Amino acid sequence: MAAAVRFSNVGKKFRRGAVHESLRDLLASTGRRIIGREVQSKRPTFWALRNLEFEIAPGEALGIIGPNGAGKSTALKLLAGILRADEGTINVNGRLAALIEVNAGMHGDLTGMENIFLTGAIMGMTRAEIKSKLDDIIEFSGIGEFIHTPVKRYSTGMQARLGFSTAAHVSPDVLLVDEVLSVGDVAFRHRCEERMREMVASGVALIFVTHNLEQMRSICHRTLVLDGGKSAFVGSPADAVGHYLKATMTRVGEMSYVDNPRTGKTDGRVLAMKFLANDGREVECVHPTEPLTMQIDFELDRDVERLTVETALRRDGGEMMVSLNSRHQGITFKAPAGRHDVRIDLPAFPLGGGNYFAIVRLWDADRSELLAETPYKFMLQVDDQGKGTGLLSLPHEWSALRTIEPIVANQTHAAEEIPCL
Repeated sequence: MAAAVRFSNVGKKFRRGAVHESLRDLLASTGRRIIGREVQSKRPTFWALRNLEFEIAPGEALGIIGPNGAGKSTALKLLAGILRADEGTINVNGRLAALIEVNAGMHGDLTGMENIFLTGAIMGMTRAEIKSKLDDIIEFSGIGEFIHTPVKRYSTGMQARLGFSTAAHVSPDVLLVDEVLSVGDVAFRHRCEERMREMVASGVALIFVTHNLEQMRSICHRTLVLDGGKSAFVGSPADAVGHYLKATMTRVGEMSYVDNPRTGKTDGRVLAMKFLANDGREVECVHPTEPLTMQIDFELDRDVERLTVETALRRDGGEMMVSLNSRHQGITFKAPAGRHDVRIDLPAFPLGGGNYFAIVRLWDADRSELLAETPYKFMLQVDDQGKGTGLLSLPHEWSALRTIEPIVANQTHAAEEIPCL
C-alpha cells in the first residue's frame, strides 16, 4: 500500500528578518525596494527543518511533538503547500485538509456558510458534494444560529469549531491538525478527538501537532519528536513522550508547574531521588502492580529535631496525582547535620501508563521552616502494557457471569395487578 504522506530529506531555511514568505508580503517588500525604502542586505539564514524523513500509511495517526521552535508548524505548512521546501521532496496521495491556524483559509468578510463552500471549492469539491455535507458540518460545529454571520465577528473558539468541522467533513485522505483545538471548550475538544479517531479508523491519515501530550498519546499510533529542525526520535507515543521530556529536563533541569520551588539559601539540600525495584535495582520504568521503593538522599547543615519529608508526583500533563507527607502519618525524623536517606515502600504503584515527575520537600516541623525543595525533576515511567486504564490502574478481578433470569422466546407475562388504594 502506497504511503499517504512521505517526506524525503526535506529541508526549509529562512532568512533572519525576512518577511516575505507569502505573496502579499513579497509584493509589499518588492514595492519598498522599488521606492528605495528597503535596502537589501545579506541576512544570515537558518534551517528551520533539515534532513526530515518520515512517512504515514492510510489509517495511521502520527503525532508530532517538540519544544517551541522545533519546526513542527513549518513541517505542516510545507505539507499544506503554504511554504515550499528548499530541499527534498514531499509526496501526498489524495485530498488533503489542513487546520493549522484558527482562521486559516477563512475569509473574514464571508459568512460561515460561504466559508464552508470556499474551503470545499479549494479542495476540489463540487457544489453538490459540499451541499451533501453541509448539514453535518453545521451540526458538528454547533454554530448554526451564526452560520450566516461574517466570520470576522466570530470568537476564536467559534472559528476553531467551524474550521475543524469543515476540515473533518470534506472527505480528506490526509488531515493535518495543529494546536488550534486548544482554544475550544472541553466538550467540543472531546468531540474533535472522537471524530479524529473515527476518521483514522476509516482510513484517513492524520498528522497531529500538539503540546497536549496526553491527548496526542490517546489518538496517535506513532510519534515524531522534532528538536532543532531535525528528527530526534520516532516511535510509540509513550516512548516518544519519555524521550521528549527527558531531553527537556536535561536542558532546563525541571518540569515547570505553578508551584515551582522557592529560591534562596536554605539549611538543606536534596541530593537525589531513586526509584528501586523489589530486588533493590534502580529503575526508570515500573508496572502498576509491582512493589516500588522511593529513596530520597539529602543533606542537612544543622541538627533537626523533627524532620518532615514530603514528595508529590504529577503526570506529564500537569495533573497532581499523589502527595506523600510523613507528618500526615504522624512520623517525623530526628536528623543530625550530615547526609541521610529515607525510603518510602509502596506495595504497588497503581497509576495509569505514562510519565510522572516527583518533587521533594524537607521541613523543620518545630519551626515550620522549609529546609529544601526541588523542582519536579525526578522522572518515573509507568508501563500499563497499553491497557489505557486512565489516570489510575486499580487492581481488580472480574467474577464469573451469572444469569439472573433468562428470557424465553415468545414468553408472555401476565400484567401485574395493581391494588386500589
